[in-house]
Amino acid sequence: MIAGNKCTLLAFLDRIGLYAEAEALIAREPSAEDLSKLLHAFLLTVPFENLGQHAHPALGDSVAAVPAAKHIPSLDVHKTLKKVVYDRRGGFCFELNFAFAWLLRSLGYKVRLSISYVITPGGPVPGHLALFVDGLGPQPLHVDPGFGDAPREPMAAVLGSTVTDSMIGDAYSFAPNDDPSAFGQTPEMAKRCGQVLMRSRKSGFGGSVMVDFVGLPETPPPAPEMTPPEPVYLVNFDDDLALDCDEFKAGIAGVLADVEQNPFSQKRMCIMMREEGFDFVGKDYVKEMRHGKEVKREPLKDEAAYREALKQVAGITL
Repeated sequence: MIAGNKCTLLAFLDRIGLYAEAEALIAREPSAEDLSKLLHAFLLTVPFENLGQHAHPALGDSVAAVPAAKHIPSLDVHKTLKKVVYDRRGGFCFELNFAFAWLLRSLGYKVRLSISYVITPGGPVPGHLALFVDGLGPQPLHVDPGFGDAPREPMAAVLGSTVTDSMIGDAYSFAPNDDPSAFGQTPEMAKRCGQVLMRSRKSGFGGSVMVDFVGLPETPPPAPEMTPPEPVYLVNFDDDLALDCDEFKAGIAGVLADVEQNPFSQKRMCIMMREEGFDFVGKDYVKEMRHGKEVKREPLKDEAAYREALKQVAGITL
């Protein structure tokens, strides 16, 4: 490893709270146990946020406005590392999963990049990046710290595999995508992706960050029992895509598109995972979710309150 890369690697491990274990992690051979440790550490320290694609208003005469161009998301992994590691910011799937893939590869892990199609009421939407890690067992392991609402555990990329989230109790499995008419997908999507990630929520939809992402007016009550499996996204276990492939270029362009139906471009958001739930900073409120229940909500009366909430929840200073 060249010196510059090791400096960034040490800074990255410090960023996610693992500096004390850095030399041991670097010296050890990759393992499923360490992969879980790295994934959990990343999830609990690096926020899912879209603040880089938004401009932020000034605070009177004392603090200048922040242009969107300061941290505009891109497919440049070096810009992403500067943002996530040195500027101590977060991002969405392309940024977070690119950064996590760099971290894993720097530690000797074999990582593949994959495109996935997120299931929505209007049908699957292409443009999400997921990761597969090879060489730690008989099957590749799926990891996805950049989804904002994905498994918090590595998961065997094989049909029928299941995993239960050790933090919040949701259950995940992979099923065949063998019905071309399912989920509103096109024949091309069905051909492109042969598997679908499924999820059962321990506490119902109210425990999901998607409640705030899609803009529901209030948090639904927790479910009394595990919900039936629901599709999350279509995926291809065999993907091994380049950082700058056309599918990723189209995907990030879609996330950045300033159109009404794109929630990323229409509102600022920041999600910080916690071991028992998450915290969410919306445009005019901040809330805490624990075990599927909303335990705290405070209004944000102005930009000063908004910026203070970002600092307190996610350590972000715009």
